[in-house]
Amino acid sequence: MIRTRSSGTWSEVAVPSSPQAEPSLLMQNIFSTPSPRTLAFLVALLGATLLSRPVSAQMRDSDPEAAAAFAKVIAEIRKAPRAVEETLVVTTREGELEESAPKVTLLWTNVPGKGLKAEFGGFRIRLADGRMQAVHESRDDLAVDLEDRGSPYYALFTQFGDLPWPGLAMSIGEAVPEDCAMQLNSRAPWLQPTGVVAADPGANRNPRIEFSSDIEKMWIEVDSKTGLPTRAEVVIHGGRMVPEGVEILFDYQWTFEPVDDPARALALPIEGRERVDVVGALERRAEVAAGEPGGDGGLVPGRKAPLFDLPDLDAGLPDVSLQALRGRVVVLDFWATWCGPCRAALPRLAALGRWADENGMPVEVLAVNTSEQSRTLDLRRKRIATFVEEQKLDAEGMGMVLDLDGSVADAYAVRGLPTTVVIDAAGRVVTVKTGFGPGSEERLKQDLLDLFEGGDREPAAEGDGLT
Repeated sequence: MIRTRSSGTWSEVAVPSSPQAEPSLLMQNIFSTPSPRTLAFLVALLGATLLSRPVSAQMRDSDPEAAAAFAKVIAEIRKAPRAVEETLVVTTREGELEESAPKVTLLWTNVPGKGLKAEFGGFRIRLADGRMQAVHESRDDLAVDLEDRGSPYYALFTQFGDLPWPGLAMSIGEAVPEDCAMQLNSRAPWLQPTGVVAADPGANRNPRIEFSSDIEKMWIEVDSKTGLPTRAEVVIHGGRMVPEGVEILFDYQWTFEPVDDPARALALPIEGRERVDVVGALERRAEVAAGEPGGDGGLVPGRKAPLFDLPDLDAGLPDVSLQALRGRVVVLDFWATWCGPCRAALPRLAALGRWADENGMPVEVLAVNTSEQSRTLDLRRKRIATFVEEQKLDAEGMGMVLDLDGSVADAYAVRGLPTTVVIDAAGRVVTVKTGFGPGSEERLKQDLLDLFEGGDREPAAEGDGLT
């Protein structure tokens, strides 16, 4: 199992590890059973999570009035050509502490019966004529051009893995309101329409449609005159990916405008570009900022490892400098609290550090925490310290440092979690492996033995390095 990132977004690819799932449980709640295509979306998103608990444990019954109101919004969005600006601010809340990420924007144009064009994260995407086409602003020589297999939304989800954009679901997702509700935010896939709050003209308040599950809630405010959404909020307050006492809030706003020239609105020239199969290949990676970057900016064995100075988890200890560790072999493990494979790997990496120490090897194992919502040092330290305590993690043999803004993960071209990098005593990259499963610890031990004994490393086993 690994976590993967594409264009700044993350998703988990999970192989069910428990035989205790009962597929019949998926049909327990006949009022909110997803369509086969929506169920496939859930399996792709949640993997073993979906199969390890009954749907009725999280999903609630759809309210007919709320479903009907949501169906009207979907129909209104799809009725006429519209150019839309959709903004999103993600906030982490823990008690009285709140921290918000910078606002991000999705621009999309929908021409009913023709298709949709979207722009976000430097990507321009066209979904029309049964195809999904995409380019990225960082280069003009590559393009993706694939069949959408009858579902533009799932073609998009399959490529990006994380779609926290309700507007895309309402414009090109499922037409059935209960199924569309499950697509509104890919991190909140159990939502169902469960209530309606009437407009209050005296308070200048538009009507709202409410959605909920046992661990998520959402509302969409609808303009009383146009029938289009104006604002929305998603709150995730439980589940495997959200620590106890923490809430993740997604705040949305929409601006709708008419389309001046629908015939040209979906144009996306891709002639003369080489075709690739995944959008991750479109984005030109920035060159490594430190050390000796190569021409394409990727991190490969033999290259000088990018230098860094990162704060220690322990506020009483100085920052950890890679330069200061020169002369020792360094094992970096990039991880995040929401990554299941990372949580499984941490105690084994700590054990690797103890093993190296017991065998007299000058090895430093560093767990580099990255890609979390919290970006301030105090909040991150509190979050990780709580995580270590809750997990009862024996971290002896392993240091823990904090990559607050993800810049070190970017410098090391990390595209999946966990990613493990071995750096030799001269500061050069020896191996880069993504994922951690059976045999990974043994292969790391062999890599270290080969470094100190001068042997030849065995080739990576099948499945190593997958992103």
